[in-house]
Amino acid sequence: MVSFDTENFTRDLNLHYNRQAAKRYAEKYALIPNTKEYPYFEQDDCTNFVSQVLKAGGMQELGKKWDAFEEWFCNTKNCDDLTQISITWRVARYFRKHWANENGIGVNRAAITVKITVQQALNNFNRLYVFLKEGDIIQYGDPNNNLPYHTQIIHDKGFNWMIYRYDIFMAQHTSNSLYVSLYGYLSKFNNKDTTYIYIYKIKDD
Repeated sequence: MVSFDTENFTRDLNLHYNRQAAKRYAEKYALIPNTKEYPYFEQDDCTNFVSQVLKAGGMQELGKKWDAFEEWFCNTKNCDDLTQISITWRVARYFRKHWANENGIGVNRAAITVKITVQQALNNFNRLYVFLKEGDIIQYGDPNNNLPYHTQIIHDKGFNWMIYRYDIFMAQHTSNSLYVSLYGYLSKFNNKDTTYIYIYKIKDD
């Protein structure tokens, strides 16, 4: 396993997480949302989509209290019925509080989480390529306060002829996309030395 300065090692290695099932769901519904089973927040759906992918990979829903960071669930297809969708399922900042932590407070449900600057990620991209797999997650900190504002999930890895290097490819909603180059996405940030990304290795494998 590649060594990083990790924020936490979870109580659960999540060895049951099915990366290929997560990959299949991400690729099936990245461009056309799964509105038969889930709500679709047209202007801000990135975290809702990633939560769906995690569930497809076998991660269990928890609880019924929508505003508690210990809970993670979606029990409706109606975007307006927000008490039936946990805030951790649909809002980037609270997703982090469930799957990792904010200033030490959180559930730390991902197997391993890492917080690094955009520049550190670019400098160590080859290490990230080895470390991360399909079904793992990246979040991006707002340059103004470094709170997570966007969530993507890895669906593929391989050689990217556009930039002539091995790359990690992300699926996302808002905008709905597949094969988003992680290296290219990171390269576009300003203030790379002070803006953070948050890495979630869901399964310790």
